[in-house]
Amino acid sequence: MGYQLSCHRPQCDPGPQHLKGRKRQKGPDLSATCSFAHNLAAHHRVNINTASEEELMTLQGINRTLAHNIVLYRRVIGGFRKIEDMALVTGVGATKLQLIRPEICVRGRDSSQSMENLSTFDLLSSTKLNINITSEKQLTASLRITKDLARCIVCHRTVHGPFKNVDDLLQVMGMDESLLSTIRSKLTVTLPRPISSHSCVRLEDRPGQISSYYSLQNLSLNPRIRDRPSLIRPPAEAFTGTFDGKKVVRIGTWNLQSLTLDKVNNPGVREVICLTLLENGIKLLAIQEVLHEDVLDKMCLELEKPTIATVQEWTGDRGRWKYVVLDTSQGQEKQGVERVAFLWDTNSGLELERAVSLEKLLEQDNGHQPYSQPLLGRFKMGVLPLNLINVHLQAKQDTGIVSDIPHQSLQMDMLRAHLADQKQLVILGHFGLQPNAIEFNILRENHFQHCVPSDVFTNISCRNKNGDVAQDNIWWNEHLQTASTGRWGVIRQGLSSPWIPNGWKWGGIVSQHCPVWMEFFID
Repeated sequence: MGYQLSCHRPQCDPGPQHLKGRKRQKGPDLSATCSFAHNLAAHHRVNINTASEEELMTLQGINRTLAHNIVLYRRVIGGFRKIEDMALVTGVGATKLQLIRPEICVRGRDSSQSMENLSTFDLLSSTKLNINITSEKQLTASLRITKDLARCIVCHRTVHGPFKNVDDLLQVMGMDESLLSTIRSKLTVTLPRPISSHSCVRLEDRPGQISSYYSLQNLSLNPRIRDRPSLIRPPAEAFTGTFDGKKVVRIGTWNLQSLTLDKVNNPGVREVICLTLLENGIKLLAIQEVLHEDVLDKMCLELEKPTIATVQEWTGDRGRWKYVVLDTSQGQEKQGVERVAFLWDTNSGLELERAVSLEKLLEQDNGHQPYSQPLLGRFKMGVLPLNLINVHLQAKQDTGIVSDIPHQSLQMDMLRAHLADQKQLVILGHFGLQPNAIEFNILRENHFQHCVPSDVFTNISCRNKNGDVAQDNIWWNEHLQTASTGRWGVIRQGLSSPWIPNGWKWGGIVSQHCPVWMEFFID
Protein backbone atom coordinates (compact mmCIF):
# COMPACT_ATOMS: atom_id res chain seq x y z
CA MET A 1 0.00 0.00 0.00
CA GLY A 2 2.71 2.36 -0.95
CA TYR A 3 5.39 1.12 1.44
CA GLN A 4 7.97 -1.61 1.04
CA LEU A 5 8.70 -4.29 3.57
CA SER A 6 12.13 -5.59 4.51
CA CYS A 7 12.86 -9.22 5.30
CA HIS A 8 15.82 -11.01 6.82
CA ARG A 9 18.00 -12.76 4.28
CA PRO A 10 20.56 -15.45 5.13
CA GLN A 11 24.05 -14.03 5.48
CA CYS A 12 27.52 -15.47 5.44
CA ASP A 13 29.15 -16.10 8.75
CA PRO A 14 30.57 -12.71 9.72
CA GLY A 15 34.26 -12.45 10.39
CA PRO A 16 35.70 -11.25 13.68
CA GLN A 17 34.70 -7.74 14.66
CA HIS A 18 37.27 -5.15 15.53
CA LEU A 19 36.94 -2.13 17.73
CA LYS A 20 38.34 0.86 15.95
CA GLY A 21 40.81 3.02 17.80
CA ARG A 22 43.01 6.01 17.23
CA LYS A 23 46.77 5.92 16.91
CA ARG A 24 48.55 6.61 20.13
CA GLN A 25 49.88 10.13 20.33
CA LYS A 26 52.65 11.05 22.66
CA GLY A 27 51.51 13.69 25.09
CA PRO A 28 53.61 16.39 26.70
CA ASP A 29 55.92 15.54 29.58
CA LEU A 30 54.31 15.83 32.99
CA SER A 31 56.18 17.23 35.93
CA ALA A 32 55.78 15.81 39.40
CA THR A 33 53.98 18.96 40.48
CA CYS A 34 51.35 19.04 37.73
CA SER A 35 47.65 19.25 38.55
CA PHE A 36 47.42 15.56 39.27
CA ALA A 37 44.01 15.38 40.90
CA HIS A 38 42.48 17.75 38.37
CA ASN A 39 43.79 15.73 35.45
CA LEU A 40 42.58 12.46 36.90
CA ALA A 41 39.11 13.89 37.43
CA ALA A 42 39.08 15.26 33.90
CA HIS A 43 40.15 11.88 32.57
CA HIS A 44 37.09 10.27 34.13
CA ARG A 45 34.59 12.68 32.67
CA VAL A 46 32.38 11.29 29.94
CA ASN A 47 33.04 12.92 26.58
CA ILE A 48 29.54 13.67 25.32
CA ASN A 49 30.83 13.97 21.76
CA THR A 50 32.12 10.39 21.59
CA ALA A 51 30.25 8.44 24.29
CA SER A 52 27.96 5.59 23.27
CA GLU A 53 24.46 5.19 24.70
CA GLU A 54 25.81 2.63 27.19
CA GLU A 55 28.45 5.06 28.48
CA LEU A 56 25.96 7.93 28.73
CA MET A 57 23.71 5.70 30.85
CA THR A 58 26.40 5.60 33.54
CA LEU A 59 25.63 9.27 34.24
CA GLN A 60 23.28 10.00 37.10
CA GLY A 61 19.66 10.26 35.95
CA ILE A 62 20.34 9.28 32.33
CA ASN A 63 18.25 6.30 31.20
CA ARG A 64 18.16 4.53 27.83
CA THR A 65 15.71 7.00 26.30
CA LEU A 66 17.66 10.10 27.32
CA ALA A 67 20.92 8.52 26.15
CA HIS A 68 19.33 7.84 22.77
CA ASN A 69 18.06 11.43 22.59
CA ILE A 70 21.55 12.76 23.34
CA VAL A 71 23.15 10.66 20.61
CA LEU A 72 20.39 11.60 18.17
CA TYR A 73 20.71 15.34 18.90
CA ARG A 74 24.51 15.12 18.68
CA ARG A 75 24.22 13.54 15.25
CA VAL A 76 21.83 16.25 14.05
CA ILE A 77 23.95 19.23 15.17
CA GLY A 78 27.28 17.64 14.25
CA GLY A 79 28.58 17.48 17.82
CA PHE A 80 28.34 19.55 21.00
CA ARG A 81 30.46 22.70 21.08
CA LYS A 82 29.94 23.37 24.77
CA ILE A 83 28.44 21.55 27.72
CA GLU A 84 25.49 23.94 27.86
CA ASP A 85 24.26 22.55 24.52
CA MET A 86 23.14 19.45 26.41
CA ALA A 87 20.30 21.42 27.99
CA LEU A 88 18.64 21.58 24.56
CA VAL A 89 18.29 17.80 24.36
CA THR A 90 14.75 16.54 24.85
CA GLY A 91 14.35 15.33 28.44
CA VAL A 92 17.60 16.80 29.78
CA GLY A 93 17.03 20.50 30.49
CA ALA A 94 18.96 22.84 32.76
CA THR A 95 18.19 21.04 36.03
CA LYS A 96 19.46 17.63 34.94
CA LEU A 97 22.43 19.24 33.21
CA GLN A 98 23.54 20.84 36.49
CA LEU A 99 23.37 17.42 38.11
CA ILE A 100 25.68 15.73 35.60
CA ARG A 101 27.89 18.72 34.68
CA PRO A 102 30.82 17.62 36.91
CA GLU A 103 30.82 14.23 35.17
CA ILE A 104 30.91 15.32 31.52
CA CYS A 105 33.17 17.19 29.16
CA VAL A 106 33.28 18.31 25.53
CA ARG A 107 36.31 17.33 23.50
CA GLY A 108 36.62 16.94 19.77
CA ARG A 109 37.63 13.61 18.29
CA ASP A 110 41.07 14.99 17.41
CA SER A 111 41.78 16.67 20.73
CA SER A 112 44.90 15.93 22.73
CA GLN A 113 45.09 12.38 24.00
CA SER A 114 47.84 12.95 26.54
CA MET A 115 45.75 12.05 29.57
CA GLU A 116 43.79 9.37 27.71
CA ASN A 117 46.98 7.50 26.86
CA LEU A 118 48.31 7.48 30.43
CA SER A 119 47.22 4.99 33.06
CA THR A 120 47.40 5.61 36.79
CA PHE A 121 50.80 3.94 36.96
CA ASP A 122 52.11 6.11 34.10
CA LEU A 123 51.24 9.18 36.13
CA LEU A 124 52.94 7.72 39.18
CA SER A 125 56.12 7.17 37.13
CA SER A 126 55.66 3.41 37.22
CA THR A 127 57.30 1.44 34.44
CA LYS A 128 54.72 -1.37 34.49
CA LEU A 129 51.27 -1.61 32.96
CA ASN A 130 48.38 -2.54 35.21
CA ILE A 131 46.48 -5.09 33.12
CA ASN A 132 43.34 -4.48 35.17
CA ILE A 133 42.97 -0.85 34.11
CA THR A 134 45.02 -0.45 30.92
CA SER A 135 43.03 0.28 27.77
CA GLU A 136 43.08 -1.79 24.60
CA LYS A 137 45.15 0.72 22.62
CA GLN A 138 47.65 1.10 25.49
CA LEU A 139 48.17 -2.66 25.53
CA THR A 140 48.71 -2.67 21.77
CA ALA A 141 51.15 0.24 21.80
CA SER A 142 53.15 -0.66 24.91
CA LEU A 143 53.33 -4.44 24.58
CA ARG A 144 53.54 -4.60 20.78
CA ILE A 145 50.76 -7.18 20.68
CA THR A 146 48.01 -7.43 18.07
CA LYS A 147 44.78 -5.47 18.37
CA ASP A 148 42.82 -8.73 18.50
CA LEU A 149 44.81 -9.99 21.49
CA ALA A 150 44.51 -6.64 23.28
CA ARG A 151 40.78 -6.73 22.68
CA CYS A 152 40.56 -10.27 24.07
CA ILE A 153 42.43 -9.18 27.22
CA VAL A 154 40.04 -6.30 27.87
CA CYS A 155 37.03 -8.46 27.01
CA HIS A 156 38.18 -11.21 29.40
CA ARG A 157 38.74 -8.62 32.15
CA THR A 158 35.28 -7.15 31.59
CA VAL A 159 33.50 -10.49 31.62
CA HIS A 160 35.41 -12.32 34.38
CA GLY A 161 36.51 -9.44 36.58
CA PRO A 162 40.04 -8.22 37.43
CA PHE A 163 43.07 -10.44 36.88
CA LYS A 164 44.42 -11.76 40.20
CA ASN A 165 47.93 -12.30 38.88
CA VAL A 166 49.87 -11.99 35.64
CA ASP A 167 49.61 -15.74 34.96
CA ASP A 168 45.83 -15.33 34.61
CA LEU A 169 46.56 -13.92 31.16
CA LEU A 170 47.10 -17.51 30.00
CA GLN A 171 43.31 -17.90 30.20
CA VAL A 172 42.93 -15.32 27.43
CA MET A 173 42.36 -16.62 23.92
CA GLY A 174 45.55 -16.10 21.87
CA MET A 175 47.96 -15.83 24.82
CA ASP A 176 50.60 -18.51 25.35
CA GLU A 177 53.51 -19.03 27.76
CA SER A 178 56.11 -17.94 25.23
CA LEU A 179 54.47 -14.58 24.59
CA LEU A 180 53.69 -14.05 28.27
CA SER A 181 57.32 -14.62 29.24
CA THR A 182 58.31 -11.89 26.77
CA ILE A 183 55.98 -9.23 28.19
CA ARG A 184 55.79 -10.34 31.85
CA SER A 185 58.39 -7.80 33.03
CA LYS A 186 56.18 -4.96 31.76
CA LEU A 187 53.04 -6.05 33.62
CA THR A 188 51.54 -5.75 37.07
CA VAL A 189 48.15 -6.39 38.64
CA THR A 190 48.59 -4.30 41.78
CA LEU A 191 45.48 -2.32 42.75
CA PRO A 192 45.01 0.17 45.60
CA ARG A 193 41.61 -1.45 46.17
CA PRO A 194 39.48 -4.09 44.44
CA ILE A 195 37.27 -3.07 41.56
CA SER A 196 34.09 -4.88 40.59
CA SER A 197 33.76 -5.58 36.89
CA HIS A 198 30.01 -5.13 37.15
CA SER A 199 29.76 -1.77 38.90
CA CYS A 200 30.38 1.73 37.65
CA VAL A 201 32.75 4.19 39.29
CA ARG A 202 30.74 6.81 41.11
CA LEU A 203 31.60 10.47 40.88
CA GLU A 204 33.11 10.57 44.34
CA ASP A 205 35.47 7.72 43.38
CA ARG A 206 36.83 9.36 40.26
CA PRO A 207 39.67 11.52 41.66
CA GLY A 208 41.15 8.34 43.11
CA GLN A 209 41.80 5.01 41.44
CA ILE A 210 41.00 4.80 37.75
CA SER A 211 38.65 1.99 36.75
CA SER A 212 38.40 1.54 33.00
CA TYR A 213 34.91 1.48 31.58
CA TYR A 214 34.82 -0.92 28.67
CA SER A 215 31.87 0.01 26.46
CA LEU A 216 29.61 -2.93 25.75
CA GLN A 217 28.87 -1.55 22.30
CA ASN A 218 30.14 -3.97 19.63
CA LEU A 219 31.32 -6.43 22.31
CA SER A 220 31.57 -9.82 20.63
CA LEU A 221 32.22 -12.68 23.02
CA ASN A 222 34.66 -15.43 22.15
CA PRO A 223 32.94 -18.84 21.97
CA ARG A 224 35.41 -20.22 24.52
CA ILE A 225 34.33 -17.76 27.18
CA ARG A 226 31.92 -19.76 29.32
CA ASP A 227 32.39 -19.21 33.04
CA ARG A 228 31.24 -15.61 33.24
CA PRO A 229 28.43 -14.03 35.24
CA SER A 230 25.18 -14.63 33.39
CA LEU A 231 21.48 -14.30 33.81
CA ILE A 232 19.81 -15.44 36.99
CA ARG A 233 17.07 -17.61 35.52
CA PRO A 234 15.65 -20.99 36.48
CA PRO A 235 16.84 -24.05 34.54
CA ALA A 236 14.70 -24.43 31.44
CA GLU A 237 14.00 -27.23 29.04
CA ALA A 238 13.05 -26.74 25.42
CA PHE A 239 9.28 -26.45 24.98
CA THR A 240 8.10 -29.56 23.16
CA GLY A 241 5.60 -27.71 20.98
CA THR A 242 2.74 -29.95 22.07
CA PHE A 243 -0.17 -29.73 24.50
CA ASP A 244 -2.59 -32.55 25.28
CA GLY A 245 -0.82 -34.60 22.63
CA LYS A 246 -1.48 -32.03 19.90
CA LYS A 247 0.91 -29.68 18.13
CA VAL A 248 0.68 -26.04 19.13
CA VAL A 249 2.33 -22.77 18.15
CA ARG A 250 3.15 -20.04 20.65
CA ILE A 251 2.96 -16.44 19.54
CA GLY A 252 4.04 -13.45 21.58
CA THR A 253 4.32 -9.69 21.72
CA TRP A 254 7.11 -7.62 23.25
CA ASN A 255 7.68 -3.88 23.30
CA LEU A 256 11.48 -3.80 23.36
CA GLN A 257 11.49 -0.06 24.05
CA SER A 258 13.83 2.08 21.94
CA LEU A 259 15.47 -0.87 20.18
CA THR A 260 18.50 0.87 18.70
CA LEU A 261 21.76 -0.51 17.33
CA ASP A 262 23.55 0.64 20.49
CA LYS A 263 21.06 -1.29 22.58
CA VAL A 264 21.18 -4.55 20.61
CA ASN A 265 25.00 -4.41 20.46
CA ASN A 266 24.94 -4.99 24.22
CA PRO A 267 25.45 -8.77 24.64
CA GLY A 268 23.20 -8.79 27.69
CA VAL A 269 20.30 -7.47 25.62
CA ARG A 270 20.79 -10.11 22.93
CA GLU A 271 21.16 -12.85 25.54
CA VAL A 272 17.92 -11.94 27.30
CA ILE A 273 15.93 -11.70 24.05
CA CYS A 274 17.26 -14.96 22.60
CA LEU A 275 16.90 -17.05 25.76
CA THR A 276 13.42 -15.67 26.43
CA LEU A 277 12.28 -16.84 22.99
CA LEU A 278 14.00 -20.23 23.25
CA GLU A 279 13.04 -21.08 26.82
CA ASN A 280 9.40 -20.15 26.36
CA GLY A 281 9.01 -21.73 22.93
CA ILE A 282 7.83 -18.52 21.26
CA LYS A 283 7.96 -19.09 17.50
CA LEU A 284 6.41 -15.83 16.31
CA LEU A 285 7.07 -12.51 18.04
CA ALA A 286 5.45 -9.15 17.37
CA ILE A 287 7.96 -6.43 18.31
CA GLN A 288 7.29 -2.74 18.95
CA GLU A 289 9.62 0.29 19.04
CA VAL A 290 12.12 -0.90 16.44
CA LEU A 291 14.33 2.10 15.64
CA HIS A 292 16.63 0.47 13.09
CA GLU A 293 16.11 -2.50 10.78
CA ASP A 294 19.59 -3.90 11.44
CA VAL A 295 18.66 -4.73 15.04
CA LEU A 296 16.35 -7.45 13.74
CA ASP A 297 19.09 -8.88 11.56
CA LYS A 298 21.44 -9.00 14.55
CA MET A 299 18.82 -10.87 16.59
CA CYS A 300 18.32 -13.44 13.81
CA LEU A 301 22.07 -13.97 13.53
CA GLU A 302 22.50 -14.35 17.29
CA LEU A 303 19.81 -17.03 17.35
CA GLU A 304 21.23 -18.93 14.37
CA LYS A 305 24.99 -18.36 14.86
CA PRO A 306 25.30 -17.31 18.50
CA THR A 307 28.34 -15.52 19.92
CA ILE A 308 27.06 -15.68 23.51
CA ALA A 309 27.91 -18.81 25.50
CA THR A 310 24.48 -19.39 27.06
CA VAL A 311 22.79 -19.21 23.66
CA GLN A 312 25.42 -21.52 22.17
CA GLU A 313 24.81 -24.02 24.97
CA TRP A 314 21.06 -24.16 24.33
CA THR A 315 20.36 -27.87 23.84
CA GLY A 316 17.16 -27.48 21.83
CA ASP A 317 16.66 -26.30 18.28
CA ARG A 318 17.56 -22.61 17.97
CA GLY A 319 15.56 -22.37 14.76
CA ARG A 320 15.99 -20.47 11.54
CA TRP A 321 14.61 -16.97 11.89
CA LYS A 322 13.22 -14.35 9.56
CA TYR A 323 11.70 -10.92 10.09
CA VAL A 324 9.50 -8.46 8.26
CA VAL A 325 9.38 -4.73 8.97
CA LEU A 326 8.05 -1.67 7.20
CA ASP A 327 10.71 0.16 5.22
CA THR A 328 11.27 3.75 6.31
CA SER A 329 11.52 6.68 3.98
CA GLN A 330 14.99 8.08 3.38
CA GLY A 331 16.47 9.60 6.51
CA GLN A 332 13.83 8.32 8.94
CA GLU A 333 16.15 5.83 10.63
CA LYS A 334 18.50 8.69 11.46
CA GLN A 335 15.54 10.56 12.96
CA GLY A 336 14.67 7.67 15.26
CA VAL A 337 11.21 6.92 13.85
CA GLU A 338 9.99 3.71 15.44
CA ARG A 339 8.26 0.82 13.70
CA VAL A 340 6.70 -2.54 14.48
CA ALA A 341 7.96 -5.87 13.12
CA PHE A 342 7.38 -9.62 13.10
CA LEU A 343 10.11 -12.15 13.93
CA TRP A 344 9.42 -15.85 13.35
CA ASP A 345 11.09 -19.27 13.25
CA THR A 346 10.68 -20.94 9.86
CA ASN A 347 11.79 -24.29 11.30
CA SER A 348 8.49 -24.40 13.18
CA GLY A 349 6.57 -24.52 9.90
CA LEU A 350 5.40 -20.92 10.03
CA GLU A 351 5.14 -19.29 6.62
CA LEU A 352 4.52 -15.63 5.85
CA GLU A 353 2.11 -15.36 2.94
CA ARG A 354 1.75 -11.58 2.92
CA ALA A 355 2.56 -8.50 4.96
CA VAL A 356 0.59 -5.29 4.54
CA SER A 357 1.03 -1.86 6.07
CA LEU A 358 -2.18 -0.27 7.29
CA GLU A 359 -0.95 3.29 6.80
CA LYS A 360 -3.79 4.45 4.53
CA LEU A 361 -6.34 3.38 7.08
CA LEU A 362 -4.54 5.35 9.76
CA GLU A 363 -3.86 8.65 7.96
CA GLN A 364 -4.30 11.63 10.24
CA ASP A 365 -6.26 14.70 9.25
CA ASN A 366 -3.09 16.78 9.30
CA GLY A 367 -1.39 14.48 6.79
CA HIS A 368 1.25 13.19 9.21
CA GLN A 369 2.08 9.55 9.71
CA PRO A 370 0.73 7.89 12.86
CA TYR A 371 3.11 7.26 15.72
CA SER A 372 3.57 3.66 14.63
CA GLN A 373 1.92 2.15 11.59
CA PRO A 374 0.20 -1.16 12.36
CA LEU A 375 1.46 -4.10 10.33
CA LEU A 376 -0.79 -6.93 9.13
CA GLY A 377 0.98 -10.26 8.67
CA ARG A 378 -0.78 -13.22 7.10
CA PHE A 379 0.87 -16.41 8.34
CA LYS A 380 0.12 -20.08 7.92
CA MET A 381 1.23 -23.04 10.01
CA GLY A 382 -0.09 -26.43 9.02
CA VAL A 383 -3.79 -26.02 8.33
CA LEU A 384 -4.06 -23.03 10.67
CA PRO A 385 -4.18 -19.60 9.02
CA LEU A 386 -3.20 -16.70 11.27
CA ASN A 387 -3.81 -13.04 10.50
CA LEU A 388 -1.94 -10.86 12.97
CA ILE A 389 -2.05 -7.08 13.35
CA ASN A 390 0.94 -5.72 15.27
CA VAL A 391 0.08 -2.42 16.93
CA HIS A 392 1.63 0.25 19.12
CA LEU A 393 -1.42 2.37 19.76
CA GLN A 394 -0.11 4.95 22.18
CA ALA A 395 2.99 7.10 22.39
CA LYS A 396 4.01 7.29 26.03
CA GLN A 397 4.49 10.85 27.17
CA ASP A 398 7.93 10.19 28.63
CA THR A 399 9.54 8.15 25.84
CA GLY A 400 11.00 11.08 23.92
CA ILE A 401 10.93 9.06 20.69
CA VAL A 402 10.74 11.21 17.59
CA SER A 403 7.26 11.43 16.09
CA ASP A 404 5.59 13.70 13.59
CA ILE A 405 2.26 13.87 15.43
CA PRO A 406 1.14 14.93 18.91
CA HIS A 407 1.35 12.26 21.62
CA GLN A 408 -2.12 10.74 21.65
CA SER A 409 -3.89 7.40 21.56
CA LEU A 410 -4.88 6.18 18.13
CA GLN A 411 -8.58 5.42 17.87
CA MET A 412 -9.41 1.71 17.82
CA ASP A 413 -12.23 2.28 15.32
CA MET A 414 -9.55 2.95 12.70
CA LEU A 415 -9.15 -0.83 12.58
CA ARG A 416 -12.89 -1.40 12.13
CA ALA A 417 -12.63 -2.34 8.45
CA HIS A 418 -10.32 -5.24 9.25
CA LEU A 419 -12.24 -6.65 12.20
CA ALA A 420 -14.90 -8.26 10.03
CA ASP A 421 -12.85 -8.93 6.90
CA GLN A 422 -10.12 -11.06 8.46
CA LYS A 423 -10.78 -14.62 9.58
CA GLN A 424 -8.65 -16.04 12.40
CA LEU A 425 -7.57 -12.52 13.38
CA VAL A 426 -5.20 -11.71 16.24
CA ILE A 427 -4.45 -8.13 17.31
CA LEU A 428 -1.44 -7.91 19.59
CA GLY A 429 1.06 -5.38 20.86
CA HIS A 430 1.31 -2.40 23.17
CA PHE A 431 -2.15 -0.86 23.45
CA GLY A 432 -1.34 1.82 26.02
CA LEU A 433 -4.59 1.13 27.90
CA GLN A 434 -6.01 -1.43 30.31
CA PRO A 435 -8.05 -4.10 28.47
CA ASN A 436 -11.25 -3.04 30.25
CA ALA A 437 -11.04 0.50 28.80
CA ILE A 438 -14.05 1.67 26.80
CA GLU A 439 -11.83 2.19 23.75
CA PHE A 440 -11.84 -1.60 23.34
CA ASN A 441 -15.64 -1.91 23.21
CA ILE A 442 -15.34 -2.14 19.43
CA LEU A 443 -13.31 -5.32 19.83
CA ARG A 444 -15.74 -6.81 22.29
CA GLU A 445 -18.64 -5.97 19.97
CA ASN A 446 -16.86 -7.95 17.25
CA HIS A 447 -16.48 -10.96 19.59
CA PHE A 448 -12.81 -10.51 20.44
CA GLN A 449 -11.29 -11.80 23.68
CA HIS A 450 -8.05 -10.83 25.37
CA CYS A 451 -5.66 -13.18 27.16
CA VAL A 452 -4.28 -10.86 29.88
CA PRO A 453 -6.91 -9.59 32.37
CA SER A 454 -6.80 -6.09 33.80
CA ASP A 455 -5.48 -7.25 37.17
CA VAL A 456 -2.42 -8.98 35.67
CA PHE A 457 0.28 -6.40 35.02
CA THR A 458 2.60 -6.40 32.02
CA ASN A 459 5.20 -3.79 33.00
CA ILE A 460 8.36 -4.29 35.04
CA SER A 461 11.22 -2.25 36.46
CA CYS A 462 14.23 -2.86 38.69
CA ARG A 463 12.37 -1.18 41.55
CA ASN A 464 8.97 -2.74 40.89
CA LYS A 465 9.30 -6.33 39.71
CA ASN A 466 5.55 -6.94 39.96
CA GLY A 467 4.41 -4.03 37.78
CA ASP A 468 1.33 -1.85 38.13
CA VAL A 469 -0.33 -1.55 34.68
CA ALA A 470 -1.58 -3.93 31.98
CA GLN A 471 -1.02 -2.26 28.62
CA ASP A 472 0.39 -5.12 26.53
CA ASN A 473 -2.04 -7.77 25.37
CA ILE A 474 -3.22 -10.24 22.75
CA TRP A 475 -6.78 -10.13 21.39
CA TRP A 476 -8.26 -12.84 19.16
CA ASN A 477 -11.66 -13.27 17.47
CA GLU A 478 -14.27 -16.01 17.69
CA HIS A 479 -12.90 -17.84 14.63
CA LEU A 480 -9.88 -18.82 16.73
CA GLN A 481 -11.87 -19.85 19.79
CA THR A 482 -11.62 -23.58 19.09
CA ALA A 483 -7.94 -23.28 18.13
CA SER A 484 -6.92 -21.59 21.38
CA THR A 485 -5.41 -23.89 24.00
CA GLY A 486 -6.49 -21.52 26.76
CA ARG A 487 -2.90 -21.14 27.93
CA TRP A 488 -1.09 -17.80 28.04
CA GLY A 489 1.60 -16.10 30.09
CA VAL A 490 3.32 -12.87 31.10
CA ILE A 491 7.07 -13.51 31.33
CA ARG A 492 8.85 -11.84 34.26
CA GLN A 493 11.83 -14.11 34.86
CA GLY A 494 15.19 -13.65 33.16
CA LEU A 495 14.57 -10.14 31.80
CA SER A 496 17.68 -8.57 33.37
CA SER A 497 21.38 -9.04 32.78
CA PRO A 498 24.58 -8.06 34.62
CA TRP A 499 25.71 -6.50 31.33
CA ILE A 500 22.78 -4.06 31.07
CA PRO A 501 23.24 -0.66 32.78
CA ASN A 502 20.85 0.27 35.56
CA GLY A 503 21.63 3.88 36.36
CA TRP A 504 24.83 3.88 38.43
CA LYS A 505 24.87 0.10 38.63
CA TRP A 506 24.55 -2.95 36.41
CA GLY A 507 21.84 -5.58 36.25
CA GLY A 508 19.28 -3.54 34.32
CA ILE A 509 16.27 -4.87 32.41
CA VAL A 510 15.87 -5.13 28.64
CA SER A 511 12.58 -3.24 28.60
CA GLN A 512 9.93 -1.94 30.97
CA HIS A 513 7.46 -4.17 29.11
CA CYS A 514 7.13 -7.91 29.76
CA PRO A 515 6.71 -10.36 26.89
CA VAL A 516 3.19 -11.78 26.61
CA TRP A 517 2.38 -15.09 24.88
CA MET A 518 -0.52 -17.38 24.06
CA GLU A 519 -0.78 -20.57 22.01
CA PHE A 520 -3.00 -22.20 19.40
CA PHE A 521 -3.50 -25.74 18.16
CA ILE A 522 -2.28 -25.95 14.58
CA ASP A 523 -4.08 -29.14 13.45
